[in-house]
Amino acid sequence: MHTRTSPNVGKIYELRDPDSQIEVRLIEYGATVTHLLVPDRDGSLRDVLLGCPSTEGFADPHPCFNCVVGRYANRIKDARFEVDGVAYPLQANLGSHQIHGGRQGFANRRWESKEVPSGVEFALFSPDGEEGFPGALSVQATYTLTGNTLRLEINASTTRATPISMTAHHYFNLSGEQGSSIRNHVLQIDADSFCPAAPDLTQLGRIEKVEGTPFDFRKAKPLDGTNSLDSNHPQIQLADGFDHNFVLNQNANRIAATVSDADTGRRLEVRTNQPCMQLYTSNTLAAAGKDQVHYSKHQGICLETQQFPDSLNCANYPDSVLRPNEQFHAVTEYQFTTF
Repeated sequence: MHTRTSPNVGKIYELRDPDSQIEVRLIEYGATVTHLLVPDRDGSLRDVLLGCPSTEGFADPHPCFNCVVGRYANRIKDARFEVDGVAYPLQANLGSHQIHGGRQGFANRRWESKEVPSGVEFALFSPDGEEGFPGALSVQATYTLTGNTLRLEINASTTRATPISMTAHHYFNLSGEQGSSIRNHVLQIDADSFCPAAPDLTQLGRIEKVEGTPFDFRKAKPLDGTNSLDSNHPQIQLADGFDHNFVLNQNANRIAATVSDADTGRRLEVRTNQPCMQLYTSNTLAAAGKDQVHYSKHQGICLETQQFPDSLNCANYPDSVLRPNEQFHAVTEYQFTTF
């Protein structure tokens, strides 16, 4: 492991596994993975993550490139919720709603860090009332690289009952070509149901079957085509792609999704203990990126494992309240192979 320090983003860590040749670079700001170099079928290493033009740029505003988001991922309608009969107004940062924990969400904080075997542990303290959330929250997010698997384990405890849903907002493009489309990526999601969204992409509070819709990824299919990104389905039209929560089936191997790129032979398998996953196809992406590229829509795919979004405002969803003397524990693994 190599480590250096930047005044803007904190410590910079570089991990490499000698067997898989995978390289990972992480920074304290946002507990962010800035680069993830993965070999293709010919052994050529390329970066499969979108990101900022420079490492220092991750301390500036950006579209949550590859950071850990919280205290609550996704949108909370009207920036409010109730716990145990008490209403909590939140800081809105998306019109009248809150997204990804607010303006000072965890993606916009500098975490403390330390080396651990095969990886890095990031730690953050969120005081009671931050962005409107009750309870002082202590969080540890640990990335480890073992063989061809990058593992993220998140643990958290609270002093008061508080909703929590934390995820990593990686923007993948398995081609390794910055600025290229993800339309030829082939995706499979082990989910029989999804959650349709309102026109402003907040939750309607419904759970619907994927069968007979473009949301049916139970068998692998390309993102391109009339049964996917180009569908005239009203949910695809309102989002200009996918920005939807999938309710994961609880299979024995915890496999949530598999995505592959036929041109390079790279395949990514996502495993998790979380109940849901947000599929986002970068429908509004417009940002300066790596390799002097300006990103546009459908150039990255996000597979955000999470709790049910806005669960406290949706009676049909299981709540995601963490209480004192309980432990939030989320694990997601990203395994890379070739074919």
